[in-house]
Amino acid sequence: MRSYIDALRRGDPQAAAVYLGNGVPDEDFIDSNTRISSVNSTRNNDGSYKVAVDMQTSKGEYYETFIVAPTDSGSRILGKTAIKP
Repeated sequence: MRSYIDALRRGDPQAAAVYLGNGVPDEDFIDSNTRISSVNSTRNNDGSYKVAVDMQTSKGEYYETFIVAPTDSGSRILGKTAIKP
């Protein structure tokens, strides 16, 4: 998760896309000023994880939830949602 966010902070969406199971990065609020405030993870019944990340960006505070699953080639983000509280 941090590697994905770090790639977006660096302005490298191609590197961030490597961590996605499908789709492309679309978090236009993540920039070089983004700081992670907290990360919480819970395991789902199917072996995937729900990872909640609270971050402060130059555009305000955002809360993003990721569904992360282990694969043969490493963990992949299968779904994500972001809100601005």
